[in-house]
Amino acid sequence: MKILYGPPGTGKTWQAAREAVKAIEPARYLLALQAPDPAESLRKLHESLVTEGRILWVTFHPSYSYEDFVEGYRPVVDDAGQLAYRVVDGPFKALCLRARFELDLQIGDQLQNGSGGPAGVIVNKDAGGWVVQVKTDRSDKVAGSIDKYVPRFVVNRILALGLPPQIFSIPGAGIFELADYGIDPSDPDVPAPQPGDTATTRAGSVIRRIVAARTGVFSSSDLSNSAHIGSVVRRLIELQGKVSGEGSPVALVIDEINRAEPSRVFGELLTLLEVDKREGKPEAKQIWLPYSKKLFSVPANVSIIGTMNTVDRSLTALDFAMRRRFEFAHVPAQPELLPDGYGGVDVRGLLWRINNRVSMLLGSGYEFGHAFLMQEKLESIRSSMSWGDEPDGHIRVLALVMRANILPTLAEYFHDDWGKIRAIAGEARDGADPISLFDSPREDPQFMSRLPDDYESFEAKTLTFSHWWDPSSVAWDGARFLRFIGALAMGN
Repeated sequence: MKILYGPPGTGKTWQAAREAVKAIEPARYLLALQAPDPAESLRKLHESLVTEGRILWVTFHPSYSYEDFVEGYRPVVDDAGQLAYRVVDGPFKALCLRARFELDLQIGDQLQNGSGGPAGVIVNKDAGGWVVQVKTDRSDKVAGSIDKYVPRFVVNRILALGLPPQIFSIPGAGIFELADYGIDPSDPDVPAPQPGDTATTRAGSVIRRIVAARTGVFSSSDLSNSAHIGSVVRRLIELQGKVSGEGSPVALVIDEINRAEPSRVFGELLTLLEVDKREGKPEAKQIWLPYSKKLFSVPANVSIIGTMNTVDRSLTALDFAMRRRFEFAHVPAQPELLPDGYGGVDVRGLLWRINNRVSMLLGSGYEFGHAFLMQEKLESIRSSMSWGDEPDGHIRVLALVMRANILPTLAEYFHDDWGKIRAIAGEARDGADPISLFDSPREDPQFMSRLPDDYESFEAKTLTFSHWWDPSSVAWDGARFLRFIGALAMGN
């Protein structure tokens, strides 16, 4: 349970991916760090865990709600083609259900039907489910096999309801035992016996309607031709029966966790986030979910990693009940990760200088992250521009970053107070020569004389960028900008 907080561009999202891998696969994380290329090894490991459904990413936003995150009613079309509302699991609840899987299906796994015969093979999978390749019995031999997708949320639903895998191959004709399909004859949704039925049997078509209504995700016709889903459910039940203890650890990464109201999004599950109140712990608690009307608990093997931009909202935006359940880790700007020279400019000194000036005026938390000026980022920009191969292409890249990222962000920080923006990064002095990145408005002494003496100069309210340092402009003056950016980095 950790929240990474800091200003923009410090690598919080990048570090959150690493924290998620470390939380659920510590041994493989350490092995990746020892690889010849640790960054690439960790990236591949993270991607594989996302593919397996063991790491799930969610981004909060101001309208994100409990119904989006845990569970809520969503519109669906029922068997009769009518609009209806059913309870749909959100990502957090789905991940908790995923955490109870003892093992996951792997690519190449051979599946079996209820008689023990072959029922397909897993040929692909992702965070949403599995692809099952099933052989066909087509006489025209047009296709010897077909790929069918099995959504993970469907399997989660069946496992949570405790329904047997044979529900996916219910014949339409014939009389069958209700108990074989997980149905108690005394259940209120079981209709009265018809001619030919007994107290414990019903027609296949009746059983299909009962099961379809209980799942909430199938029509009755689906249950006569979905044996591939049943084979997946059968295999997972088999794996869970072979392995004891907890399922595989999983991690939820919440990007921009403070852009929503976390206490409202987590709702009553906030209590279950504490380690000692997790499933299987001495102080374990269960919460009654308001929509599905079922008891729910959070498995102990669920990790939550959040990222929080301190510029968007301060730490005080999270109430105490939320904050005390998380460990907070500050992710600062790291100028030492930048090149000491790029196009002849001390980029490290440039970032330090701008951040120091911003901190003096606004305090900590409003600095620029090193991601804005990383070598890889700068080279990526240069290679994508038509002028990238020009002799002064590196200097043009720095001008573009200043023009598109640094100064507009400063305008947001200081609410368009251009006097402060110009003082921080808009003017520099190369020897006796002052260089400004802004065009001053043309003087109009008659107009100014008519204003009150205490009127604030228009120049402090708005400024426009000069064309001479536009890297795509014919007016571009690379030598002058190099003098400017070098002087700014030195604090002149």
